[in-house]
Amino acid sequence: MRNMRHFLLLTVAVVVSGCASTPSIPEWIRKTPEPDSKYTYFVGSSSARDSATALNDATASLIAGIMQYMGVSISVTSDAEARASLDDYQAQITQTVKTEAKGRLAGFEVAEKYIQKDPKTGQYTVHVLARYETKELLKEKTRIESLFVEKIDAVVVPERKGDAAASEGRLLDAIRSYAEAMTAAGGSDIENARIKLERNAKKASGLAATLALTVPPAPSANIAVGGRLPSFLVRLVTNRGGTEQGVSGAPLVITYPRRLSSGRVGTATTQVFTDQSGSATFEVPAIDMIGNYKVTIQLDFASIGDLLASLPSWALPYSDALENDLSDIVTYLNYKVISAAKNIPTAIAVYNRNPANTGRLDLGVFANSLKEPLIKEGFVILDAKAPEVDGGSGIAQLRTVAPPQAQRFALAALDLGPITKDGDYFIASVSGSMSVFDLTNGNTVYSASKSAQGMGLSEAESIANALKVLAEQSFAKDLLSFLP
Repeated sequence: MRNMRHFLLLTVAVVVSGCASTPSIPEWIRKTPEPDSKYTYFVGSSSARDSATALNDATASLIAGIMQYMGVSISVTSDAEARASLDDYQAQITQTVKTEAKGRLAGFEVAEKYIQKDPKTGQYTVHVLARYETKELLKEKTRIESLFVEKIDAVVVPERKGDAAASEGRLLDAIRSYAEAMTAAGGSDIENARIKLERNAKKASGLAATLALTVPPAPSANIAVGGRLPSFLVRLVTNRGGTEQGVSGAPLVITYPRRLSSGRVGTATTQVFTDQSGSATFEVPAIDMIGNYKVTIQLDFASIGDLLASLPSWALPYSDALENDLSDIVTYLNYKVISAAKNIPTAIAVYNRNPANTGRLDLGVFANSLKEPLIKEGFVILDAKAPEVDGGSGIAQLRTVAPPQAQRFALAALDLGPITKDGDYFIASVSGSMSVFDLTNGNTVYSASKSAQGMGLSEAESIANALKVLAEQSFAKDLLSFLP
């Protein structure tokens, strides 16, 4: 083996076709020199149709050897800063090889090039021998390793945090850490990324499978209109190894029914956190609409879902499985809002608010259309006449005209609006107000004003249809839904 320490000048041997003699191939081409007390040696070789391409490829081969020594694959990517630093380092090696300049990269220089042309094929083969001061090479190796340690730790560190949190019983913290590790593995091409992602996904899903929300049975699932359910207790527990324990500090989302300004039923949400025992309490706000309702209590895993959202498409089966497991941590509280109104005898009276419309508004059509759906639902309905004094609605007046058994009085006042014609059809508008009074204590239990339109082939038919819509679709529906 030739002693590389004695190389004082760069030598280039070129063998072309037609030469009388062919120099012997240098020993370093056959076998890369072993490191000595100062240098570590690298060789790059390649063949191509032209010498420039062969040199470029040989340089790439040389760089690959250096990267292999450093334990970094040139296909590995990190963040933009690390990638840029590595690209710059490789560019400096390339320029040093091409220009044979010294000092561009500390401790690195080209010791020798050997270019050979095959006389038969015309193909060039280039060999490059480079030497690297070992102390500088090790410095560079340490620097490059540091570029990628963050990338490795991005999976290792959160996974270890997850393991520690799981052992301490902080299960949601553990699941969140495993999700961070999944995101790190899915967002890079580190070695065995798929295996690491799957491992963390299984750990997270395994913990999620031990979690459950429980709500003790409510003493009474029925409440009156406008009433409130007693405060209920919800508990998040884990069952690992046959032992049930509460999970503290867990965010829970509670979705409950509420009445919208439109009169329809919508929902509202609030967030609560479990205490040291894994419990949280919540009081369902009153809702003044009759019907069957449900309160949904669910683990709030939005922060974990945000982490999983950045995973690439190949990782979706793992993230979907974990999100499904977390979505299953849910429980429900069912209750019914009931009304005693159907059992309370109620008198109904209707009057014309505008005497000018006398004869045009059929009060009987409105009254019958109002009573029919109420009677169908079991209401006790009694007929009454409106007070004659200006159609007044004082409790004393109502008591004088109400049947003896009546406990409530529903009084409606109607008015006729404009009537238009569209082709062969008339369109009538009607409006009305209604109040329901408790004859015992004088309280008003319902009050509203509404309007409606109806269509017909005549004015009378359009008015009648408008009155039916106003009675059935507006007031009767309200009384069935809201009357306490």
